[in-house]
Amino acid sequence: MEKLLWSAILLAALVVFIALRVRRSNVGWRAWACYQVASVHRLLMTSCRQRNACTIPEEGAAIIVGNHTSPMDPMLLWSNHFSAFRSPGMRVIGWMMAREYFEASPIISWISRAMQCIPVDRDGKDMQSVRQSLQRLKDGKLLGIFPEGGLNEVDPDVRLRVGNTGATWLALKSGAPVIPVFIHDAPRSLSMVRCFLMRGKASLSYGEPIDLSRWQKRRLSDEELAEATDTIMRAIADLGGIGYTPVLQTEESEAESAGTEDV
Repeated sequence: MEKLLWSAILLAALVVFIALRVRRSNVGWRAWACYQVASVHRLLMTSCRQRNACTIPEEGAAIIVGNHTSPMDPMLLWSNHFSAFRSPGMRVIGWMMAREYFEASPIISWISRAMQCIPVDRDGKDMQSVRQSLQRLKDGKLLGIFPEGGLNEVDPDVRLRVGNTGATWLALKSGAPVIPVFIHDAPRSLSMVRCFLMRGKASLSYGEPIDLSRWQKRRLSDEELAEATDTIMRAIADLGGIGYTPVLQTEESEAESAGTEDV
């Protein structure tokens, strides 16, 4: 009977301890649980260290942009970016996520919702996701975007894929600061489960907010939007010491190819 009583007391103490930790985190129990799983995963499977000081702000809206080579990238970017905050608490980076991944399985869907991800249709006509993203930034929260639009499977250690101008439009429309991050040595596989079970040592390089003032508060041409997008991609690439694929160069190549086909 005494052992049962002590077990009940310890269980109650554990529940109270967890409840206090969740309350202190300011992100809700589901996101808090995801962070704990990520912490254990870093200890047992893929470690992730910061190469320099994290530049993600403690307060206010910001857009986090990074290279994309692994399904594990969002989880790696959960890696204690809030450890240097002056006040206790966590900040969730709500990533824009392809809807087919968001709805891939009940578990992934639960995690995606817990981490406040925003599902996006790839047809480029999903205005609901745009409105949700702008509202998230208006509310002073963090939004995560991989401007390459998908996994870089061709030359991830050589150059970034061409940037998506939609990410730049969101940044200019919201006026939120854009924080570049480069993810080094993430476990690579098309399977999210396989990546989760791979051992490795990843690291993160953070950059200062990207200066987009030249393109803000005015109507932009397609060329100017491409220039702003290349500025974002260059900032990410520089952190990793690799190249990037300019938007304008890609569009010109596609136009030339179309002209050749017409002939």
